[in-house]
Amino acid sequence: MPVTVKTGMGCVSASGKAFRDLGKRCLIVTGRSGARASGALDDLISVLAREAIAYSVYDGIEQNPSFDACLEATLEAKKTCAEFIVGIGGGSPLDAAKAIAVLTASATPTEDMLFSGNWDAPPLPIIAIGTTAGTGSEVTPVAVITKRDGRKTSFRAPSLYPRVAFGDATYTMSLSPAFTRSTALDALAHCLESYFNRTANDLSRVFAQRGVGILADMLKRTAECEAAPLSLAEREALYAASLYGGLAIGITGTAFPHALGYFLSEQYGIPHGNACAVYLEEFIRYNADVAPDESTALFTALGTTYDELIALIKKNLPEMEIKLTEEKIAELAPRFENNKSLKKCFGAADRVFAEALLRRLFKEKKQ
Repeated sequence: MPVTVKTGMGCVSASGKAFRDLGKRCLIVTGRSGARASGALDDLISVLAREAIAYSVYDGIEQNPSFDACLEATLEAKKTCAEFIVGIGGGSPLDAAKAIAVLTASATPTEDMLFSGNWDAPPLPIIAIGTTAGTGSEVTPVAVITKRDGRKTSFRAPSLYPRVAFGDATYTMSLSPAFTRSTALDALAHCLESYFNRTANDLSRVFAQRGVGILADMLKRTAECEAAPLSLAEREALYAASLYGGLAIGITGTAFPHALGYFLSEQYGIPHGNACAVYLEEFIRYNADVAPDESTALFTALGTTYDELIALIKKNLPEMEIKLTEEKIAELAPRFENNKSLKKCFGAADRVFAEALLRRLFKEKKQ
């Protein structure tokens, strides 16, 4: 994992050399409000001014970042001759920064080229500044971008690892309770999907188990954080769990909650963490059956039970009124054929399994 990770309050302001080493001009990639509300953008601009680094800001990255937004940012980066890309935000701006780094370096910045992995030049260097505690994108070589056909699609390469990642948990203090819960559930999904994964190894399971352990404690607090806001120490714990989840999926990738969660974000506007977490009860119980040794080892180490963790997930997950017709399930089914994340699951998690799960959770009942 080649990312230099700098954490703690004020780590961006104290790290001018990390930016200076990458060039004299950069593009800052953000969403509309999070980078400003968190204070991260102001801290970054102060550092760039001190180091005499020219910059421009592209703040058009939406939730579930689109290829077209990445292309628009790429044109700005090319126009200003950016030498590196700085992403500020949660998973959407950080993933977009990776795509923009590829597109800006390329002579042919097309959608087909981006997702093919056959790039005509190495991506520009990337710096990642996290403002949520869920994505883990700061420490992975993976990006998920929504293609022009509306499908969220991932791509990965070792050259997509950020050169430096900053994890100052003070930037997460401005998150709403609902967003705090959603991103914590995203981190939990990363940890569990990596742990119960055919490609898991001893190292990835160390990261995953540590992340689940932190989150099993913290989900008690996130469930009630409207009435009792989280402290900085608690925010730091959530950020650490997010990084552990990122380290774990950087090795293994994800499993069926992510594979089945994408359409809920694409078509129903459900935040990514919630869209994955809606499947976590099924995922935990499924693996108790098909991977009993791994399940027993995890929950024994955590000192908790399946039911206790599932209860915490439910306390943090809002009600979602999703009803699918049989026709809609049939329309979704082809995307689960030979799906890479499904293939990484233990047992027989295939297209037939996915269709049956969607029916069980979301089938519209006839009157």
